[in-house]
Amino acid sequence: MSNDVEDKSAADRQPKRVVARRPQRKPGQVRFRKLLDALDELLATSNVQDIGLYQIAAKAKVPTASVYHFFPSTEAALLALAEVHHNALLQLSMLPLEVRPARWQDLFRQKVISAAEYHNSHPAALRLFLGANISVEVKSADISQYHRLVDGRSQLLSYYFHVPAMPEWERRLATYFAMIDGVFSLSYSENGYIRDDYIAEAHLAGIAYLRCYLPEILATREVGA
Repeated sequence: MSNDVEDKSAADRQPKRVVARRPQRKPGQVRFRKLLDALDELLATSNVQDIGLYQIAAKAKVPTASVYHFFPSTEAALLALAEVHHNALLQLSMLPLEVRPARWQDLFRQKVISAAEYHNSHPAALRLFLGANISVEVKSADISQYHRLVDGRSQLLSYYFHVPAMPEWERRLATYFAMIDGVFSLSYSENGYIRDDYIAEAHLAGIAYLRCYLPEILATREVGA
């Protein structure tokens, strides 16, 4: 009995994740997106810790009460914006290549380049995901994103190649994505963006790691088969 009480007490002490109130009707959805666009613009030039709901309201030119209606905290707004960029990056990661890759290494190289290009063209994503002041909640969402990326990349890899069954393959891929993010973060901290030579280094590091588990050559599939 005492253990149950202790477990409940420990659970009660866990911080509650505060999320955005997502509108169901079109007018509310338009206002919601306007606020996220304002936050995105603020993050392009300001640090995360310098942005609050008042700044979002001022940027969007709406009453502060309108911001509170959707976002009970700045953290909730940051999480909502992170989700927008996560979804865009996921779609980009799963998008088939214009030219069919001859090798699995080519597939991963193109996807590293496209991910870096997305970050560099979206300063808010750079600051949210690669900056030094990443919040615990956004970091947690970022880790969850790895699992979505793993599923998407596994599907795309199997779309082009015959991939052998491997133990703990999902964990290996998640580690790969974490390595890429690590090199990207280093470039951002040193340069303010992801430089081309760091993109190349990220690819080299990631491929060297994956070669520990993937054969050098994978048989190709007939696309659509």
